[in-house]
Amino acid sequence: MKNQNPLPELAVHLSDRVLLRIAGEDAFDFIQNIITNDLKKSTPDNLVYACLLTPQGGYLHDFFIAREESAFVLDCEAERIDDLMKRLLMFKLRAKVTIEKMEGINIYAVGAEEGLPDPRLPKLGGRLYTSETIAKAKPVAVYHDFCIDFGVPCSGLSIVPQKDTMADVNLDRLHAVSWDKGCFIGQEVAARMYNRNIVKRRLYTVQGHGLPEGGKLYQNAKEVGEIRQISSSGDKGLAQIKVTALVNETIPVLTAKEAGSERLLVKTPDYIQP
Repeated sequence: MKNQNPLPELAVHLSDRVLLRIAGEDAFDFIQNIITNDLKKSTPDNLVYACLLTPQGGYLHDFFIAREESAFVLDCEAERIDDLMKRLLMFKLRAKVTIEKMEGINIYAVGAEEGLPDPRLPKLGGRLYTSETIAKAKPVAVYHDFCIDFGVPCSGLSIVPQKDTMADVNLDRLHAVSWDKGCFIGQEVAARMYNRNIVKRRLYTVQGHGLPEGGKLYQNAKEVGEIRQISSSGDKGLAQIKVTALVNETIPVLTAKEAGSERLLVKTPDYIQP
């Protein structure tokens, strides 16, 4: 993996992420057969963003994949790394691969000219994997706020495993899936939703005063969504809302059933605009 030297002065330490290394003569086929994206796009200079789904097309995990000679390194959510390893081992069967956590490597979000380009959006800059420590690195909450600004979900903060689909949280628009790579777990259901354009919910950025994380959202006293993630300031966040609720922009989305409750400013992320 690319190790930039000298290290950038400004970066964000992604302390909520860890690395998982998959190696062995069957590593490519093992990963390729289960993930949503095409591992052929993975090079030492190019990250691949992908998901692991349930057979029913539900979201389980998302991760970045970096190529390291004959091995592959997964940049994963730290809090759920044990669940991911357990699921990978279930699929391993007789494949000649090893799956192990990597220690001593720090993960940073850096500027666009550093690290490996984030494959989701150019605006998200790069990701740097290094054994060095960047002394002036900012805390991970800064990165979470940064992603909210662009309407980009952050794994466990705004996505619910086994409940959400990729489309429910916009991952289908963030280059997490290749529709022409062939089969992957959950491919049949996911492809049917894609081909028929069956998208009932999306993630939107919302603004308001004192947003309640996890709070329900209403329109004409009917529940139409929920707030999934809020910024450090508490006045901006990501909310999953029914697409039909935003067809008529003159009907407000509120934080409570009562007509006088907080009216939210709802914005569709640029990357899913028609």
